[in-house]
Amino acid sequence: MGLENDFEVYIKELCKQIRNKDVHSSIKLEISDHLQTLKEEALLAGLSEEEAIDQALARMGDVKLLGKQLNETHKAPMDIKTILPVMTASLFGLLVMYYLQFHSTFTEIQDMKVFNKSLIFYLLGILLMLSLSTFDYRKLLKFSKHIYAGTVLILLITVLFGVRVDGVPFLILGFANINFTEITPFLLVMSFAGIFHSWNWNDSRKSWLGVGILALPILLLLTTSAIATSIICIIGCTAIMFGSRASLKQAITFAAAASIWPIFNLLVLSQNYTSIDTKDIKKLGASDFIGNSLNLTPNLISEVHTDFIFTYIIYSFGWLAAIIAFVLVVFFIWRILSAAKSVNFIYGKMLAIGLAVTFASQFILSILTNLGLSPLPGVAMPFMSFGGSHILLEMIAVGLILSIFRRRKAADILWLDVKNNT
Repeated sequence: MGLENDFEVYIKELCKQIRNKDVHSSIKLEISDHLQTLKEEALLAGLSEEEAIDQALARMGDVKLLGKQLNETHKAPMDIKTILPVMTASLFGLLVMYYLQFHSTFTEIQDMKVFNKSLIFYLLGILLMLSLSTFDYRKLLKFSKHIYAGTVLILLITVLFGVRVDGVPFLILGFANINFTEITPFLLVMSFAGIFHSWNWNDSRKSWLGVGILALPILLLLTTSAIATSIICIIGCTAIMFGSRASLKQAITFAAAASIWPIFNLLVLSQNYTSIDTKDIKKLGASDFIGNSLNLTPNLISEVHTDFIFTYIIYSFGWLAAIIAFVLVVFFIWRILSAAKSVNFIYGKMLAIGLAVTFASQFILSILTNLGLSPLPGVAMPFMSFGGSHILLEMIAVGLILSIFRRRKAADILWLDVKNNT
């Protein structure tokens, strides 16, 4: 037993050289297995147990040298390619809010102090993002069902008791009015990635149960006028089904059935889409390549700081600025999907892809609305539109993505621990 402690001392000293503590468990398991294999080979060669242990340690090499090599291999730096477009887009969004508050003719926008409030939201959001990037996202796995239950419960309370603005229910907390439907897709993806990462869609009973779990929050959303959010959730759920190895037939059937009511509402909205907003969108779209001197004509669209922020960027900052903003968000989404391929843990891979699809759906619907190609209201531009709840949730989502990418090479050891304890 004392001889075996030599292995433990070696492994403990090795882990001291590796700064990324998230990989310590998997490294301990791997190195211990290697040492035991080397020991058994030495015993079969006729060496005594003490000699076999010494030879195994010698063959593993100098502990400090090996530790240095593993430390380099398992470094967990901040993913600059992910965080840079987010910070740039956020800075651009803050700049837009500054001009809206201080250089526009919208008295109501100035009274709302969109820049002052946005500055607070962005700073708090960045703080949450950086904090979550150091948090081990794998610990959320065992809380997936709780996140789902909490999301559905709060969504139900919002639908039943929320104050409706243009048909969309807002959750009133006394100190703040929260558009909970707007942040629901992100919360559902966080829960679904954990619930379905090892789901058996070939089992008939589990297949129907899975469809029910996915459909329940969508049905609640469909009772409101949050059509855009419903569509985003449907796309996100379909992506989760694909990611969890559901068949193509199952995913398409679910998406088609869930989309019937949103498509009907879209057709109704399209028939009535001849309002003043459409004309104003065309006016704003008739912009120069470098903008129109940052002046906003009175009596244009009222939601310019939220739904139509991209249109304002085109008009006031020009097509060049709009193209830059577009490229920033597209690059961010592409980066998530590209980097997710290298994530070892299936839960992390599904979570990253689910969040990327949510961002992409939100972004595409927002662009279509801003260009007058969609009648859907209530779609915020990621990282740019005014609104505390969605900015904070988007930053939290980015924080989780950064956490996933910092641990992309980590083994599934935490999942094994969770499985053994359940």
